[in-house]
Amino acid sequence: RNTRLAVFPAEGGEVRDLTLAVDRSAMSLHWAHDGTLWCGLEDHGDLGLYTVSLDGEATLIVGGTRIIDQFDAGVGGRLAFVAATPERPGELWVRDGDGTQRRLTDLHGALLAERAVITPEAIEYVAPDGLPVQGWVLYPRDFDPQGRAPLAVFIHGGPHTMWGPSFRSLWPDWQAAVGQGYVVFFCNPRGSEGYGQAFQEALHDGWGEADYQDILAGIDAVVARGGIDIERICVTGGSYGGFMTAWLLGHDTRFRAAAAQRGVYHLMSFYGTSDAYELIENEFDGIPWQEVDKLWRHSPLAYADRIETPLLILHADLDYRVPISDAEQLFAILRRRGKTVELVRYPREGHEMTRSGEPRHRVDHLTRILGWFARYAPPEP
Repeated sequence: RNTRLAVFPAEGGEVRDLTLAVDRSAMSLHWAHDGTLWCGLEDHGDLGLYTVSLDGEATLIVGGTRIIDQFDAGVGGRLAFVAATPERPGELWVRDGDGTQRRLTDLHGALLAERAVITPEAIEYVAPDGLPVQGWVLYPRDFDPQGRAPLAVFIHGGPHTMWGPSFRSLWPDWQAAVGQGYVVFFCNPRGSEGYGQAFQEALHDGWGEADYQDILAGIDAVVARGGIDIERICVTGGSYGGFMTAWLLGHDTRFRAAAAQRGVYHLMSFYGTSDAYELIENEFDGIPWQEVDKLWRHSPLAYADRIETPLLILHADLDYRVPISDAEQLFAILRRRGKTVELVRYPREGHEMTRSGEPRHRVDHLTRILGWFARYAPPEP
């Protein structure tokens, strides 16, 4: 559900929900010295800064195509904030009281001067049931709309989170893939934040079944634009994105290579080993031993006998959010069936490895994924 901003008297009394009408999740609350309430609100792939009145009126102050994940407010409307954009990872900015914005740091300037950065292009398409879904596409610099380029599909975790073109922890992955010659596609399927409470709740009690059609419809929309080789489509995702990667392989045969990262593959064993076991109770309205059939039906492992796509499984040894036992089960089944599968274990790492792990592990992780894709769906020379 949306994270809401509320106020109530310190001595007790009525709680007033200030962002219920906005229908977006509030992030990073700050109550400024002048009494102004500031917060970030996620919306359609972007995260801007808003003031929220005690009457519940939200006013966008710092917006645009970017994600602002840290900020502090001074007096007179002055702000300091960290913002990432599609063209540049996070930098420190200041907004003066007159609305003027200045970037104070150039942390990535030297690197970006040596790199070609591709700006994602936003697209909107319609799922089979008519629901509008937002996604983004990155095209290589030499992309030929009449040609046949490979496609790399990235899927976010959560499942209740939001990606956008400025999402900093996946920015290197998308840019590296498009730099190798892949068209890159990612989207916010139902269940994602940033589109309202009903959009999030549409995934409730329906993992896999409710949202995978949104992703397939997005792939179809990108293919319909032209220039894609349908025989060279790859897919990857982490956490719930790993769940969805394995789920797609058990329900669709279009993929030529896949990389499942730190994924949930067996909901029953996940409940018994994860430090976030409540997710199962909340998402599926029950205790696992009372919902055995349902949880097995929604587990990618139940469809592993259908997987034919070459699969790379990547997992961290010390992942307590999604313990590695899930990866071991999926690997064992595919191995015993004689399918093309590899399991890579990362020592000393947890669930956040790709965001805050040892640098050499992060580089190895991305290099292995792109190498796996190139083995089975190579880009043009």
